[in-house]
Amino acid sequence: MPFSFPTALAELPPWLQQPSVPAAVAISVVFGVLYVASIYLVSAIFSLPDASVHDRNHPHVVKQRTWGAAIATIISLVLSSLLLRQWGQPQNIAASLGLAPSRIMPSVVVATVLTATIYLGPLVLDYLDGGVEWASLRRVPETLWSQPLAMRNFVVGPVTEELVFRSSVVALWTASGISTNRTIFLSPLIFGLAHIHHAVSQYRDGRPLKVVLLGTVFQFVYTTLFGWFAVALLIRTKSIGGPVCAHAFCNYQGLPDLSRAQRYPQYKYLIWLAFVVGLCVFFVLFEPMTREGVFVE
Repeated sequence: MPFSFPTALAELPPWLQQPSVPAAVAISVVFGVLYVASIYLVSAIFSLPDASVHDRNHPHVVKQRTWGAAIATIISLVLSSLLLRQWGQPQNIAASLGLAPSRIMPSVVVATVLTATIYLGPLVLDYLDGGVEWASLRRVPETLWSQPLAMRNFVVGPVTEELVFRSSVVALWTASGISTNRTIFLSPLIFGLAHIHHAVSQYRDGRPLKVVLLGTVFQFVYTTLFGWFAVALLIRTKSIGGPVCAHAFCNYQGLPDLSRAQRYPQYKYLIWLAFVVGLCVFFVLFEPMTREGVFVE
């Protein structure tokens, strides 16, 4: 069903009446600022004496930031839908945002396979470490519900961030006429910049400025690289399901820890081969697996 808004909401400023690159980029930046501001603002309003708004891992702060992220996400989706309609986009706004139900599952399957190839080396190490017990998998819903950090890292973060920084941003950039390549490689910069606020918290915690700056640059590069993958997935599969799944997968695995290979000298060559083969398979499979009509109907 297409989104429906009261006529009064269509009264937009003149510079937003027609699709344009400056308008799309400006609104995207606003979405990023809104997302970060919301998680801090809600945390501050409902703060506890023993929980600083900068203590992102405190259970109370995690829950309040969840509400802030949800509010920012809803606002971003509503404003994006309003602008897309104003700019004369197809009536099915949900499809423009990558929210078409029929495309979610194929996109998730494709994203899972491709992300697993990227992490083939770490997955081999996980297997050597003992793998994942089925009993622990059955406890996943209970774990998510009882542990705010797990819920944030594997559900709230991936869902809200992908809806804001991928669904909303990519839809506006596409509607404004920005090319696919520029959308893939430039729009993730907003996602990367939105993570810089972590540097403030780290510096407040007493970390040396040099360490904070290096960590911030590294995180910016990492989030931008992931953003390229996520945007390409969204554009080619036309669904946000894949990017959300890939985001959760990456959060679960984290950055590859190459030092783990030192625990298994007898499998040294197998482990390094898995890292190399996994990346090669990813680049080989990406185009055919995301091609229209192959897995994604």
